[in-house]
Amino acid sequence: MQARESSPSIAALKWLADTHPGRYRTRNEDAFVLMCFDTRELCYLGKQGHMASEGKHFLFAVSDGIGGGKGGGYASQSALRSLSSLISQTFHRAASSHEIPYEVLLRRFVEHMHQRLLGLSRSYEECHRMGATLTLGWIHHEQLRFAHLGDSRLFHLRGPEQCRQLSEDHTVAAQKVRQGILTPQQAKRDAASHVLTRSLGAGARPDEPQVGSLTLSPGDRLLFCTDGLTDTLSDYRIAKTLYDPPPYLEGLDPMQSLIREALDGSGRDNLTAILVDCLPGESL
Repeated sequence: MQARESSPSIAALKWLADTHPGRYRTRNEDAFVLMCFDTRELCYLGKQGHMASEGKHFLFAVSDGIGGGKGGGYASQSALRSLSSLISQTFHRAASSHEIPYEVLLRRFVEHMHQRLLGLSRSYEECHRMGATLTLGWIHHEQLRFAHLGDSRLFHLRGPEQCRQLSEDHTVAAQKVRQGILTPQQAKRDAASHVLTRSLGAGARPDEPQVGSLTLSPGDRLLFCTDGLTDTLSDYRIAKTLYDPPPYLEGLDPMQSLIREALDGSGRDNLTAILVDCLPGESL
């Protein structure tokens, strides 16, 4: 029998991350987190860097807070801050088994974060009815597993012509698009374009997250971002900025370019993004 050729493997991950309050807001209710862990230890990653990926687990997440006053910002930060303890409690126990139940763990993460926000909302008046979106990706070897609630987004890019949204917008307007009531263009102008149908911290029971997976290849890119970026930049503009930036962005790294374009286009909302590059072996 002829041996099947193995697909190219990912040797390392490179990442850039940043957040900006926007042009008109004094408070930033977005949050993001980058982590690397294995069966022995967990560490937080900086806003930029690269690391050999063999044997390691990487977690990237963005969150957009919901709620007046300080509640929104506290919600997004509290949800993501709880991830390190959740990983310590659940992953290391699961990793001792033959196969890690990724989907089960992702759903458990979502449930724990939801209950944390719900508890804070009940305990503190300033946190009443606060909530948050969540877009979270877990990468190990060539596999991406993700969990998602709300209208933050996860994109998979393979060159300037291939920008695919993996996450599903959980808004009333997006639901109308799926039902055939609105076109995607109409949904952008609809009054319910930011009315969420699913989020962390909303209701006594956690909303059902979208959970998915994707096999990655060297050269792939992943973009996690809040709606402050996608309200201004179309999928085409995002890909164009990352792969073929205009001359006036010369000297800026890809993350700086995305934020500059979003601010110049509108900048009405907070915006946050994490860009992850999957690198081949020769890049090390």
